[in-house]
Amino acid sequence: MYDRIVVPLDGSELAERALPQAEGLSRLTSAPLHLVRVVDLTRLERYGPYAPIVPAGAFDRVLAEEREAAREELEATARNLAARDLAVTVEVRHGTVTHELVRLSRPGDVMVMASHGRGGLVRWFLGSVAEEVVRRSPVPVLLVRMAPPAEPTV
Repeated sequence: MYDRIVVPLDGSELAERALPQAEGLSRLTSAPLHLVRVVDLTRLERYGPYAPIVPAGAFDRVLAEEREAAREELEATARNLAARDLAVTVEVRHGTVTHELVRLSRPGDVMVMASHGRGGLVRWFLGSVAEEVVRRSPVPVLLVRMAPPAEPTV
């Protein structure tokens, strides 16, 4: 059914909440997991919209540091999954998150990713990587919606 299950991770707890769905799908289809992290300096809190004007020497250093940190996190997650008898590969890319996720997709893939479940003005203001990936992806995308817990009713 699927040749590879692509799981975008960004170092957040939210993104990792898609892993159980990806693991289950991997077990059902025997497809390997491919963990990917895109280093996008414009999304780093310490630079934000100022990333394009960071001096070249600093940019290269920050990019190298972020790529190394991303690889270490992905490899730790991969070791954890491999210990549970799953085939796992990792990849670190650099660029715009949506663009890179779409570019790495190939026939036979399915992408499993978490979504905040935001709506309305908040989604418009913050943007949605998940929504953009769904719109542009050439492969199926399974969104694991992570809405905030419901308020208890009394």
